[in-house]
Amino acid sequence: MSDAVFTQSGAAARARLHPLFLIGPVTVIFLSANLANAGNLAFNMLFSRWMGPELFGELAVLLTIKLAVLALLNAVQMAVSRHVAEGRPDLGALKRLNSIALLAGFAALPVIAMTLWVGGVGEALGLSHPGLLLILAAALPFATPLCLARGVALGRVAVKSTVLSTQVEMVVRLGLGALAWQAGFGIEGVTVAIGLSILAGWSVIGRDVSDFSDSAQGARRLAEGLALAALPFGLLQAAQVILLDGEVILARLWLEAEDSGHAAALSLFQRIAFFASFGLASVLLPVVARAHSRSEPVVRAILPVAALFCAVSLPLVLGAVIIPETLLRLVVGPDYLAAAPLLWKAAVAAIAFTASYLLATALAASSDYRGIALVAMCVPLQIGMMMMAAYGAAPLLLAELLTIKLICQLGLLAALLGTCVQRFGKFPISLQS
Repeated sequence: MSDAVFTQSGAAARARLHPLFLIGPVTVIFLSANLANAGNLAFNMLFSRWMGPELFGELAVLLTIKLAVLALLNAVQMAVSRHVAEGRPDLGALKRLNSIALLAGFAALPVIAMTLWVGGVGEALGLSHPGLLLILAAALPFATPLCLARGVALGRVAVKSTVLSTQVEMVVRLGLGALAWQAGFGIEGVTVAIGLSILAGWSVIGRDVSDFSDSAQGARRLAEGLALAALPFGLLQAAQVILLDGEVILARLWLEAEDSGHAAALSLFQRIAFFASFGLASVLLPVVARAHSRSEPVVRAILPVAALFCAVSLPLVLGAVIIPETLLRLVVGPDYLAAAPLLWKAAVAAIAFTASYLLATALAASSDYRGIALVAMCVPLQIGMMMMAAYGAAPLLLAELLTIKLICQLGLLAALLGTCVQRFGKFPISLQS
């Protein structure tokens, strides 16, 4: 399937591009995201076995921090994606913003490194190697340009560059990480590989921004507009990190080292479930935004995404319920089998949150931010309930953390489903042109 079909310019060509026909690139980008997810799974499968529960728990904290930073910056990606998809006339200023973001990242790096070192952030997070955060921080200057470029590519529904960047990032992280560990560089070498993967992902997609003419005209106005547009998405991304992976850090602080390793293993399975469908959100945003701006049926644009989400989620939940020990043995190895009875809770909570994330994204694409507000309100509720359990009379158990998470996520999903029915129910669902 050629990229030209989906990146053609001109108002007439775009008018002919019906949302239903986007099932082609939706599927390709979805498959690419899942191939990258498989690579990330292989990464965790290797290192959970090589490191053991205690050191793997430390690596999980680093990965959670990295995902948290990229998730927050993904708010910019989502704002750019919607901006480009809507065909705004000020796209030339994106190239100037990209250059500014790169320079600003390098300028801020010494301040960030000093704050991490002097503030003892690594020790506060329970890391036995505090310098690992400094290694990870070295990749930060390339993180914002990466998200800008991916936003442009997804807004154009440019399949080739989106897929290439995703796969190169995954291959570098997996390949260099494994080589570094086998060469005896330890967790420090693995962290270097994680940082280099961000640089690699940016290096192959940066040209999508450089395609624009470098224009300072309107750059400040565009930056302000994107910042405002990114704020709700930033709230969504921050909530995603806390709701999906928050118990990894909490377990590191509250539970024994072995239990924190079990929490890391369960969190890995949750990330697999989430990122298996995360690529759908990247396509869902521009597709729904385009349909909404043309007053076309939004439900029609959502149907392919919903079908792919169900196709991925149902087998994961069934596997977690029926063969939890087999899945854990396959994914992280036999040292984590004690967590098998809790796998179904982790899986159902992750699938429920993923559905909520997609629904909130669809609402936001149609300029309805109630879904993001609901996700954000779930954060203090879930963390507050976990803290109450942690400081109660009885010793805290990992099972309690997951039960609280499951209850909160099912309630959030019910609220978002009701909001979407109210919002999109008025649109006709006929598939006729």
